[in-house]
Amino acid sequence: MKKALLLLLMLGFVLQTEAYDKKSLVERFTNWGCGPCATLNNAWYNATTQDLVNTGAISHIVYNVDWPSGNDPMYLLNSADNNMRRSYYGVNSVPWIEVNGTTFPNPFPGYEQQFRNVVNNGNAEYAPFSIILTPERFSNDVINVHVKILREPGDNTTFGNVKLRVALTEKTVQFGSPGPNGESVFYSISRKMLPDGNGISFTIPAAGDSTELDLLYIPSAEFIQTVNFDSIRVVAFIQDDELDEVYQSEMADLVFSNNVNAAFSVDENLGAAPLTVTFTDYSTATDSTSIVSWAWDFDNDGTIDSNDPEPTYTYSSVGTYSVALTVSDGVNQHTRVVENYINVLTNTSNILVVNGIEYATYGSEMENFYNSSACFGNHQVDVWDLFGDQGFDYGANPNIQQVILMNRNIPNSILNLYQKVIWIGNSYGGDEAFYDPNQVLDYIAQGGNFLLATREGADFFNNDLKAYCGITAMSGLLNITMLKALDENLVDMPVTGTHSRVQFAWLADSSQAIPIFDADDTTNNWIAGFRIQKDNNGTFIYIAGRPYRLDYNASFQNYDFMIDNWLNFVPVNVEDDNNNNVVTDFKLLQNYPNPFNPSTRIVYTVAEAVPVTIKVFDLTGQEVATLVNDVKAPGTYEVVFDAHNLASGVYIYQMIAGNFSSVKKMSLLK
Repeated sequence: MKKALLLLLMLGFVLQTEAYDKKSLVERFTNWGCGPCATLNNAWYNATTQDLVNTGAISHIVYNVDWPSGNDPMYLLNSADNNMRRSYYGVNSVPWIEVNGTTFPNPFPGYEQQFRNVVNNGNAEYAPFSIILTPERFSNDVINVHVKILREPGDNTTFGNVKLRVALTEKTVQFGSPGPNGESVFYSISRKMLPDGNGISFTIPAAGDSTELDLLYIPSAEFIQTVNFDSIRVVAFIQDDELDEVYQSEMADLVFSNNVNAAFSVDENLGAAPLTVTFTDYSTATDSTSIVSWAWDFDNDGTIDSNDPEPTYTYSSVGTYSVALTVSDGVNQHTRVVENYINVLTNTSNILVVNGIEYATYGSEMENFYNSSACFGNHQVDVWDLFGDQGFDYGANPNIQQVILMNRNIPNSILNLYQKVIWIGNSYGGDEAFYDPNQVLDYIAQGGNFLLATREGADFFNNDLKAYCGITAMSGLLNITMLKALDENLVDMPVTGTHSRVQFAWLADSSQAIPIFDADDTTNNWIAGFRIQKDNNGTFIYIAGRPYRLDYNASFQNYDFMIDNWLNFVPVNVEDDNNNNVVTDFKLLQNYPNPFNPSTRIVYTVAEAVPVTIKVFDLTGQEVATLVNDVKAPGTYEVVFDAHNLASGVYIYQMIAGNFSSVKKMSLLK
């Protein structure tokens, strides 16, 4: 009996030692112009969180948002990541505190003990994971965070969409003079998240097993100039995105490393095929050696593709590629594999809808808006979600052919795949950060057609775009109850719900823009929507207001008409070898239609008399057609490519004229 009791006691001790201690994660949202934030900090928050950090009770991250002060420098340095986390929790006021993914309801003076109780309760919870952090800084300021995730041997938790998130925080940020709220010293400030605020999915190890990840950061010049590397503390946490629950967190200081380290970046890791990528080496040796060899595997297939320190490689086929680099100093070597690093895309329709609606805040409205095809009518479209994977299922609408979930700007090579772009903006949560008016102007100049529908429209117009449209001013933020149609082919669009923060345009008398919508009050010259199409340029349309709060049936009807009748510009119609257009630049325009079956038109311009060739290749690089092979006088030309004898697929066409060379992609769909 005593032996049995002793065995049970020993077994209990073993099980207890195998259980992981949980470290609660505290996430704080604030702004240096927030007065109540400063009051809370001085009352108890700063002292309490520093005590909890020092005793190892919590991991701590502070995200600065863009209100009430839009020029908060801590927000501006890391706006994209901070916006993602703000969006994740639906933060709409500051101060705001999350403990282990649950909102702390009383971020006010007098609630210190309640806060400590919440932290203590979190630390007493079961933790299925343990995190071991090894954050290193190398001689060239490159940062590598090695994360080892261990799973508790007896764990049988059922997990949802679990992600690892890693933040580089600065322990103390101090300014020479106080900010708008009177504070000059700030703590645990989020400076960068790796790879970004969305985090990274990982394979959950089996119970009793572990998995390891490396997250690389090559700091920007602004980061190096702004952040004190000696004050960087790394926070890693594991969170279930279906529940917001944080299972575990850990913190560790950044330390200097004298090891050999393979590191690299690229000029662009996303684009249309063929995508030519230039690799920049950031590898380091020890303080007494130098890197003497490089071995690149551009698709991680085990074959060395280059031994150059900084090679260039062209990805011809659509797909996602992992890249591996092995470097050596003659004694030691290190290999870095960056998974799913290069993304080569194609289009599956000729219309791209760019989503700027934040699902966490506008969930049901966003679902109804896209499920009803409100912004594209009867047309098939591809969708690019500027917030990445928001957990929204676009697949419920069969008209949506392809969904690209990337929280970043859209490269020109991908934008130019589409004849029509419909940008659904909101100017909330960071969607406007990836909108570039000059990119829009360039796209239109090449014959693309662009429709911008958004509230707070002034955020989407710079001086160049306003000048192009003939806009002399944008209104303040207004409320509306309807957009009144000014064109007989359109219908009025009543507002559903509150429709605030709308900005109208004032068109100059000389503007070529044609008004298409007005607000309730038609007695002034403010215009709620217009279209403009200049010679040899695509069409640009602006519609003011929140697209998701206009009647869906009316929107469906209007967008369907605009897509068919106004967003249908085709680059200049010319006859091959016979035109007198004055041309000053060489250009190869996107074919139209695209996708096509079986023929498509290609327009190009020649600035001086030179030999011109235009050839078509398949994705293996084999030439399938020569469309032009002649000396051309200056002018604009068109050639028709007939592909009736070719199989469906993606083809590349290339123009060479003297020193000018341009490559574009087209899709044959039979």
